[in-house]
Order: sequence, then C-alpha cells, then structure tokens
Amino acid sequence: MASASSRRRAAIVRALRRAVRLPVLREYAVVGRTEGATYAIWHVAATPVDPFARDEFLEQLGLDAEDDWGGVSTVYATSAEDAADRVRAEQAHLSGLD
Repeated sequence: MASASSRRRAAIVRALRRAVRLPVLREYAVVGRTEGATYAIWHVAATPVDPFARDEFLEQLGLDAEDDWGGVSTVYATSAEDAADRVRAEQAHLSGLD
C-alpha cells in the first residue's frame, strides 16, 4: 500500500497535468499562392488522421489549387490561424522578405 506522502505527490502531479494544458500540434493543409510580396491564403483545413483519407484529401486540394495557379502547403500547428501564420512566415523567409 502506498504511503500518504506518495499518494499526496501523485495527487499533486495529476492536478498539475490537468492545470497545464499543452497545445496539441496537428497537421493542417494551407491553400494559397504568392501574390507579389504577400502570400494570399484561400483555405486552411485540418488534415484527416487516416493516411488514406489524408492522401485523397491532399490530392483533391492540390488539383483544385492548380486550377487557380496556387499550391498546398502542410504544416503542424495548434490552430488554423497558427497554421496560416506559420505558412506566411515560411513564405516570407523563402522569398527573403522576413
């Protein structure tokens, strides 16, 4: 049987884990294109977790983006807004505008 002090430590650890909610990174697909010195984003969506559904999803997005001379980038982020910000920062870095 566990001692009172070890049970108390375990309770504190459980409480800290609940209190500290770390952001969860997940993959997002960002659709857009470069327009002059900016990167215009048309659509941001979380990618499916299932590998087959993810491949179909990205393929369809890629075909739709190509019709409008755009492209699809995938990025790991905590939200759709974070994904858009990360892609814009990456595009600025690649173009030398950062």
